[in-house]
Amino acid sequence: MPDISIRWAPIPNTPQETAWDDDTPDANILFRGGWGAGKTMWLWAKVLKLSAINYPLAGIWTVPGWGHIKKTLLPSLEEVDAEGRHWFLKPDQFHYNGETHTITWPGGGPIQFATGEHPDSIAGPNMAWAAVDEPGSIPYAAWRNTVARVRHVGAKLRQKVAAGTNEDLGWLAEMFGPDRDEHCHVYQMDTRQNTELLEANPHYIREILANATEAEAKAYIEGGVANLTGALAHPGFDAEKHWVEGVAPADPTLPLVLAFDFNVDPMCCVIGQTRPGPYGQEAHVVDAVVLHGGSTVDQTCDAVLARYPSWPKGFIIYGDATGKARHVKSLVSNYSMIRDRLQSAGRITIRVPTVNPPVSTRLNSVNRMLMNALGQQRIYIRRTLPAKQCPTRELVRSLQRTQKKTGTDDVLKKAGETITHAGEAFGYWVAYEWPAKKPSAVVTNIQAGAQGPPVSKAMQAIRRRKRRSADENNISATEG
Repeated sequence: MPDISIRWAPIPNTPQETAWDDDTPDANILFRGGWGAGKTMWLWAKVLKLSAINYPLAGIWTVPGWGHIKKTLLPSLEEVDAEGRHWFLKPDQFHYNGETHTITWPGGGPIQFATGEHPDSIAGPNMAWAAVDEPGSIPYAAWRNTVARVRHVGAKLRQKVAAGTNEDLGWLAEMFGPDRDEHCHVYQMDTRQNTELLEANPHYIREILANATEAEAKAYIEGGVANLTGALAHPGFDAEKHWVEGVAPADPTLPLVLAFDFNVDPMCCVIGQTRPGPYGQEAHVVDAVVLHGGSTVDQTCDAVLARYPSWPKGFIIYGDATGKARHVKSLVSNYSMIRDRLQSAGRITIRVPTVNPPVSTRLNSVNRMLMNALGQQRIYIRRTLPAKQCPTRELVRSLQRTQKKTGTDDVLKKAGETITHAGEAFGYWVAYEWPAKKPSAVVTNIQAGAQGPPVSKAMQAIRRRKRRSADENNISATEG
């Protein structure tokens, strides 16, 4: 190979330098940064490094679309400094074939481009390395198919590297999140760490902040994970505060809560207990059953029984009110099936209203329990290690990622989505026991023409218990 001098170097003592130096075999490396943090330049440097180390083997580079190559990547490859000197390659030191979307250069192996617009087309021979530009803007299938090709036995350094801005809470935030696998490495760079940029344009940060929301600043300046694609249904949920290892497992001296959502894929049952806390009764999630692939109520109950074959304090059942409807084929409601399947393990109490509360009430009920205006938290979710195998992880993902439909208080549900259902199951429990209500004024004087004396607190409590008992027994009445 001929000698080629590459002048670009990472900014010292920054995540850019640490990510550049990471030569861990078979690692997935994400360099996440704000605008102007040097992501594209870092990715080019990393690609040329892997191309040279693995010469003459080829690597694959997946981009959001074919236009990204000529619009962004090729100009960056030929970029020059203030004195006109090239950072990477001169035009006569590489060749881009627009028909095959391949770059060849004498310093390393071929660089084969692919597009995230067509994930199924990302197939072919084994590769030595892979790169992805702006991975958050491509579907997970494109990432999966790209990294799956990095399997060449002759590679000297197999790596999968990516650079971009994390603008949503999708697969990228999950894969490289706090509970990521050991081989997934994240390096985050704040735009303010790019001293070269700020020396040339000292007002750049101020210009961005002047036209950015707090969430946008988190992504576009700090390089962090932000949700910029829609309003979150549970904006107050914080995994570090709510998903904790200090939550005790199921207490056999208390009833076990089972909250159901009857979606076919996945079928969800959130398992918890109501426990006392400093601000009143709290919802503690201790376990969950989430079954994918067209599961049934019977299979979900079997999974519950496998973990809790006997529970003397009994089960309290919450869930979707439409689950009371009898199935045409079996003439049995979901709750009748649950009662039949679980009653051998303990007494069954069903607390399901005649109709579901409005979605806004369910969301507000959960959000107030997550954290109210006084800073009081009354929801805790048990976290066990390894976190990726934790049974409650699906609920955490649901609370993190569920969004509202634009301009409404309804939940956004895309075709084939699986993320909202665990959160809905949990919401049925919380909305029943801790419904969000507007505060009511206390009437201290009886006005003329009143229909009767004021009702005492004791009588109000009795009436509430009667109404709740009627709701609980409603299932028996409808089933005859």
